Amino acid sequence: MDMPKTSNEMHFGILMEEVAEKFTISVTDRGVIINGKEGNSMEFSAGEALMLLDILKDEEAELRRIAEEASPLPAKIKV
Repeated sequence: MDMPKTSNEMHFGILMEEVAEKFTISVTDRGVIINGKEGNSMEFSAGEALMLLDILKDEEAELRRIAEEASPLPAKIKV
């Protein structure tokens, strides 16, 4: 996708020889839109996005553990 990158967008992908973009998250004046590379999209109101953020924060340690175990990289990067 050749979309302009703004400070309100985050692009996610898989690390390989090249980064394969999976989806784009855009924060708008109405909430959050997640656009998939295959044309799928999900829209969240600001309130719904905040609830999702709260859930993800609660699950962060488990998600980091799962990602660490699934990582194909020999060196682990801590954030």
